[in-house]
Amino acid sequence: MSSDDLINEVMDGLKREGMLMIPDDFIDQLIITLHANVTIIKTMTELAELETKMLGSLLPTGSRQVESLKNLSIKIAEIAFNVEDVRNDQR
Repeated sequence: MSSDDLINEVMDGLKREGMLMIPDDFIDQLIITLHANVTIIKTMTELAELETKMLGSLLPTGSRQVESLKNLSIKIAEIAFNVEDVRNDQR
């Protein structure tokens, strides 16, 4: 059993027993913050894409930067959806 599996098993057990409750206000604020971060990263991605187009070969890392920002945005969005699932499970 991996450490992630163990952590998930313990967390699931605590949830089933009603011992793991996160205040709704905290979860709501976390979700808002995560979605705001996704929005900011999307703007940064658009700027990086524009910069790459404008500078072309002068900016060899531009396309990697854009891909990195897109991947980061996806990961944060996934976290936000997981947090929303936790909130829904608690209710």
